Amino acid sequence: MPHFKHLGIGAIVSFQSKFMHPKSLRDEYLQDKPSSHRLVNAVVIRRQQKKINHKDRLCVIIHHNDFVDQDGNFQDLWCAESHVKVHKEGDPAKFFNESIGQTCKEDDEDVDDLENQKQSKNHDHGKRMSIDPNGFDDPLRPREGRDLMWRNVNMTLRTRNKKIDAEKKILDSVWGDVPSKQVTAIMGPSGSGKTSLLNILAGRASSNGNVKIDADIRLNNYVVDPTRIEVRNNIAFVAQDDSLQVTATPREAIRFSGKMRLPRTMTDEALDNLTEIMLEELGLVSCADVLVGGALLKGISGGERKRTSVGVELVTHPALVFLDEPTSGLDSHNALQLCQLLKRVAQAGSSILFTIHQPSSEIFSSFDHLILLNQGRVMYQGLTADVPAHFEELGFPCPQHYNPADHVMHIALENSIVKLQNSGFFPNDTRKIGDPFKVDEDANKDPLGITLSSRGEGKQDPPPGLVDQTYELFKREIKNLVRNTHTLRTRTVMTVVISLTIGCLFWQVADNDFSEFINAQSTFGALLMSLTANIFSTALPSLVAFPEERPVFLREYSTNHYSVVSYFVSRLTVELTVNAVQVTVSTITTYFMVGFHLDYWVLWTAVYLLACASSALGVMVGSATESASTAIELLPAVFMPQILFSGFFVPPALIPNWLSWLVYIMPLTYGVRILLAGEFGGDRCDNVETFPDGTNSCTRILGNSGSNPEDVWWYYLVLLGLFIVFRLFALFVLKKKASKFY
Repeated sequence: MPHFKHLGIGAIVSFQSKFMHPKSLRDEYLQDKPSSHRLVNAVVIRRQQKKINHKDRLCVIIHHNDFVDQDGNFQDLWCAESHVKVHKEGDPAKFFNESIGQTCKEDDEDVDDLENQKQSKNHDHGKRMSIDPNGFDDPLRPREGRDLMWRNVNMTLRTRNKKIDAEKKILDSVWGDVPSKQVTAIMGPSGSGKTSLLNILAGRASSNGNVKIDADIRLNNYVVDPTRIEVRNNIAFVAQDDSLQVTATPREAIRFSGKMRLPRTMTDEALDNLTEIMLEELGLVSCADVLVGGALLKGISGGERKRTSVGVELVTHPALVFLDEPTSGLDSHNALQLCQLLKRVAQAGSSILFTIHQPSSEIFSSFDHLILLNQGRVMYQGLTADVPAHFEELGFPCPQHYNPADHVMHIALENSIVKLQNSGFFPNDTRKIGDPFKVDEDANKDPLGITLSSRGEGKQDPPPGLVDQTYELFKREIKNLVRNTHTLRTRTVMTVVISLTIGCLFWQVADNDFSEFINAQSTFGALLMSLTANIFSTALPSLVAFPEERPVFLREYSTNHYSVVSYFVSRLTVELTVNAVQVTVSTITTYFMVGFHLDYWVLWTAVYLLACASSALGVMVGSATESASTAIELLPAVFMPQILFSGFFVPPALIPNWLSWLVYIMPLTYGVRILLAGEFGGDRCDNVETFPDGTNSCTRILGNSGSNPEDVWWYYLVLLGLFIVFRLFALFVLKKKASKFY
């Protein structure tokens, strides 16, 4: 390693090392440095394998925001003297440009790399250079801050029914701001409007029939509409409930978020590096490969889950980070760790805003800015450090050694609005705000009115398309299936046990002489039970899975991870594959044990199509219900009519006219008719003795069930059509729910 020498101005360092990881360079550099220099970071700009000496060439910038004074001059940096030509005077951008030219312009570097290095003069001098052209190599890379402010935010809820027509003011002329590179907390009693305000600012609430919202929201004095997709892509929202894939690891969750939302040109190597940086910054390295877990699957701790949720959102370099009760359910240690993480994120350039109910004194002191709401109005808005003095000035001094957060909450709860207002609380918005800026569409600006070149980003490539989204989701679904061993084991055992039970109960019944009607009726029963067993074993998992996985889907859809179509296609592909395996096990068992005479592939095809249609019906019901328990309660109402209208218990001709139409929308009806036509049709029953009325048992079975061997292909098409209709309806329901959540 080269010798580091304190040069006092700043430098760009060019290391030559043999296959040395950049983190090891940084650690060796920081090893003997005083604590004041341990925040310095070394980031690789260029890593090129040389053909001559087979050594990596690393161009590194060592920097920290604190080392740049108000005039933009670099101070207090350590660098490698033998590899740097220091330009001690002049413009910092010129210093960066010339230094890079001296340290990296060697040998046979290609023209594109030189152009990228020359463009560094457009970068803000206080930020790290990026190995990724879109600037996504480090989520905490210093960048341009953005001041969020709002005024005249009103939210009115109208209740209308036959007896009541009333309005309730949820938010009343709320105003405030989130200074860039600061952490702002929203506090207030329950029902004060904290979450409502956060949802409006995050674009997750909009006017509808019963809710009216008005707001003037600006970012760097540009008017923004948070409900626009372009703006929402720059907003990270971490909900109170950690909606994460239970069978994923923190590493996989963060990487998946980056893969689905970052530019498609980002290489897998760069994405892996970004993921590792995120894990290190979030303190998740020790549990990076442990499953997140859930109610039935042991996994990481609550604090680690919350930090993973934050990391999933930070991976895209959001301009704004909103969190709803992020410390809820965490112990004091994990809550403080999370707040310290948010502090670092804010210092890197993001605007942090979150709601919190009643923090400890240590957590409260970590806030830069505080907004106190009470009954939908701003009771206090300003620096957290000024809270004790402000309350004392208004006649409510905070007792010594008393938590200021508890004190302000006590004042808000124990005093009437009139008394507080007479004391000087609920100030009016006295800020002087000029006319908003206008985004010049010809200029290279993002939807938030920020010049992209000022961030060193330029025009970004779009995220992955429909095919790539579907492929990534398919891989995740396969992992989820394999790792969810409890569900997989239960489903497999259930299929085998039920198939063996049917086989034993109806052992070789289909080989009996059909001259006796009871034998034909028993064969009909065996076919019906085989179909019914597959209906429940394929539909039930789909029915329960959708309500359980919907929170994850809604979170990812609302943050533009993927489209509803990609999600459905990936799930459908996995589901069809699992159904095929399950149906194969079931049909092989029952076919040989019962002794069916129809062609095996007729049995397999009919059962498979019925299983797919039934699982689609389960998906449709599951997507329309709010919980798994509700979906299970609906199970009898959905599947019992199929058995009743199958033709086994009541012939279709005897069903009342006002109910007869239900026969034609029941998937089981067509599955039964296909199998009956295969088992009792053709020439198998030609020599069977007839009943006194001239009919044999085969004809009687076919006639009672309404099955016609000549219409078999029609039955296949109807089953396929029902499968498609159920799927499309489920897609419509889920998309509608997602749009409301969005």
